Amino acid sequence: MKKLFLVVGLVIGFVAFAYAQSASEVAKQVTTELQDSGVITAQDAPSVSSSVKTLVKSGASADDAKNIVARAAHQAKAQGLKGKELAAKVHEAVKARKAQLDEVKKKAKEEKRRAKQVEKEVKEAERKAKKASEETEEKTREEHQKAGKEANKGKGKGKD
Repeated sequence: MKKLFLVVGLVIGFVAFAYAQSASEVAKQVTTELQDSGVITAQDAPSVSSSVKTLVKSGASADDAKNIVARAAHQAKAQGLKGKELAAKVHEAVKARKAQLDEVKKKAKEEKRRAKQVEKEVKEAERKAKKASEETEEKTREEHQKAGKEANKGKGKGKD
């Protein structure tokens, strides 16, 4: 049993490492695409990359992250922001989207909990219905046996 837990722990560790590595790679790819398309500059890339990585770790797809960062960068440029101010605007947008994703996850988790509760209640109701059915069958059986005994007693008295 200990070996099983050890193996499961190792697998989870490898998956977590692969996921973290993939988030970094996705962030790098998205940042490069944004830089190549002229949405951000080379100076903005490192700070924007960390924001993209945050989004991806939160569950956003690469396209979603790219769109959010691009929209925030365009808005920042329209306001005349550059460098750290632009990065701050992007980070602000990422923070807002991350909060939305977290809220969605929270709601999904709550719905899953509710579904489990309903499933538990259904199983309990089925168990009670089965028990009631068995009790009814038992009472019916007993009544039939009692009626049969009484009928047999009545037949026996009539023959004497």
